[in-house]
Amino acid sequence: MTVDERAVFKELNSYLHRHPDKTAALMPLFDSMLDHAHQGTCPHKGRCPVIRSGAVLVNERGRVLALRHGAGWGFAEGAPESADLTLRQTAARVLADCAGVLDLWPVPGAEGPVVIDVSRAAHVDVPRTRYGFRYLFRVRSGVLLRTLTQLGHARWISLDTVGPPLLKARLKERLAVTA
Repeated sequence: MTVDERAVFKELNSYLHRHPDKTAALMPLFDSMLDHAHQGTCPHKGRCPVIRSGAVLVNERGRVLALRHGAGWGFAEGAPESADLTLRQTAARVLADCAGVLDLWPVPGAEGPVVIDVSRAAHVDVPRTRYGFRYLFRVRSGVLLRTLTQLGHARWISLDTVGPPLLKARLKERLAVTA
């Protein structure tokens, strides 16, 4: 992992402070990171958690950017790289890489992850758990290249069509605070 583990600890602690009901789901990540910190090396034999960071982008009309992923739709998500100091920076960089969106800003009061989703990591040889840190950003819809929507690579969707339900509820909650 390239993002400073202290930054990930900080995000986890902040998130768990706001959402203590998610402690059981996130403790394996916390414990794995503690193992790394205490031993100074990876004791997990290639089974370390996979950390991803993603951006959820909402425009001035309250619509959410969805990007084509294979046969379905989803959000920009990627792995931290050496230039990324925080997972929020990773999310913004990935959004720039995937959709060319550079002019975005955080939602006041929603600087930390809106959701940390947990799933099985795809495309790995050894079973691993994936932790997806989702960050909320605002943008004007005009910053999205029209060719992305014209070619069917991106589209603006209604907040009501966002899944999973927890992400939709958290987005509505965070956006209502800033309205």
